[in-house]
Amino acid sequence: MPLNVPVTLVIPILNEAESLPQLLMALKSQSHRPEEIIFSDAGSTDGSSDLIEDWWRNDGWENASCKVLHLPGAMPGAGRNAGVNAARNGWIAFIDGGITPDNDWLEQLCRHTLTSQVPAVFGMCEFSAKLPFAKAVCALSYGNGSLHPVIPASLFARGVFAEIGYFPAHLRAGEDLVWMALFEERYGAREVCIEACVSYTHFPVSLVQVISKWRLTELHCVLARVRMLQQALYLFGLPSVYASVAFDSIFGSVLVFAYFWFRGVIDPKRRSLNRPWWDGSPSAALIAIPLGALIDFAKWVGIVQGIFLTLANWIGFKGKYYFDR
Repeated sequence: MPLNVPVTLVIPILNEAESLPQLLMALKSQSHRPEEIIFSDAGSTDGSSDLIEDWWRNDGWENASCKVLHLPGAMPGAGRNAGVNAARNGWIAFIDGGITPDNDWLEQLCRHTLTSQVPAVFGMCEFSAKLPFAKAVCALSYGNGSLHPVIPASLFARGVFAEIGYFPAHLRAGEDLVWMALFEERYGAREVCIEACVSYTHFPVSLVQVISKWRLTELHCVLARVRMLQQALYLFGLPSVYASVAFDSIFGSVLVFAYFWFRGVIDPKRRSLNRPWWDGSPSAALIAIPLGALIDFAKWVGIVQGIFLTLANWIGFKGKYYFDR
């Protein structure tokens, strides 16, 4: 049965030329196509905007539109906000660069809203990777093969933003957690459509990328004042584990070994649905052991930097934020 649900799809991007062709092909293949697509480009330098415009000129569909908003320096939340404000439809879906939707993703979301009569429906994202290093990163963060309801797979009535407001525009990470707290306070538990699926496979493939990503994420989560208990555990617990060796070499060595074992062996297995999670790449299991500790160290550095910036704000420091980008 055809759906009479005009949807605006909002997609914040930054240098996504590598992953865009897969996303654009998936959008054209949707069983229920968006009536309007808005890309919020935060200043791509890899030709992402030109790629989008060429694609729409050659492959766009009738009775629909596609445009790129140029927002140099905009954070993800600011990009979504701009897309919401520019949208002409009453229903707004989000997806991110690097994410690929199943062909019936948008149809499943729309049918669920019509059946359930709810103002928002969350889709499911499957996290996986192909290369051994990226598999280790995936398993240590989300879990290889795991499924999670996420904002960039979901559909919202415009009135939701009128009621609870927009995403924090100044945050590189954590803006979704802040907004979700407001959403759940107003609407309660999120409505999830498990049939509306997207996939994310573009995990970092180098150590430099991993350290940068997790440092920045934790820094901005501190600024957003989310995950504060977890941050306290990292802030005090991680140094305590390593410092224990200086107080008692035997006990400390056992504690450090147990930490590496849990973080690099037990935790990725716990998080992942795939069994075994390395799925034909046993070297990924070896990479995960030291990589888990390095990710935690990057988080710890980001937390310390976030606390520094927060204190600087409190005392009226007006200088440049050296660590927030």
